[in-house]
Amino acid sequence: MTEKPSIPSHNENKCLKPGKHQVWKFVHQKDYKVTIDFLQNRTCDYDWLGITEDGTITVKGSFKNGYAWDGCTPKVNLFHITWGTCDGKLKRFGTGDYKPYTYYASMIHDVLYQYKRCAPITRKEADIIFYRLLKQAGFMWAWVYFAGVRLLGWWFSGWKYKSRKVIQREFQNDL
Repeated sequence: MTEKPSIPSHNENKCLKPGKHQVWKFVHQKDYKVTIDFLQNRTCDYDWLGITEDGTITVKGSFKNGYAWDGCTPKVNLFHITWGTCDGKLKRFGTGDYKPYTYYASMIHDVLYQYKRCAPITRKEADIIFYRLLKQAGFMWAWVYFAGVRLLGWWFSGWKYKSRKVIQREFQNDL
């Protein structure tokens, strides 16, 4: 039985866009995993993001002081009030686990957009995962938020087009 070679980790600095320091709305300090059926056989391993062969995305909240993000964007802090896209009312995800409806979907979406230069995923796939997680949480505005990220995600994120063929080619080059 031959073992498949694993994909080496990329240089983290090449993946993450240097930018200004921001104030984040949420910090998640535990690893969070979700399995996505169409991500099978794509892998990566970075400080905050991991994707395994079976399509499991891991946001590594246990790294350093936790994974921080601003929820659904855009948001602006003005006069000690956060203005912008609503994250929804609190929902019970488990025993004692009360979070806004969009909490986990926005966390996964943000980490995928954060690693857009290196993660083996397209913008469309990241947006579909966001939509699926919003629907799974029972968020009634899931389709509106999905339309928003599809229409405006390229503008706010600067995500350059990356096709599945490009991802496969990058994957093969790393072997």
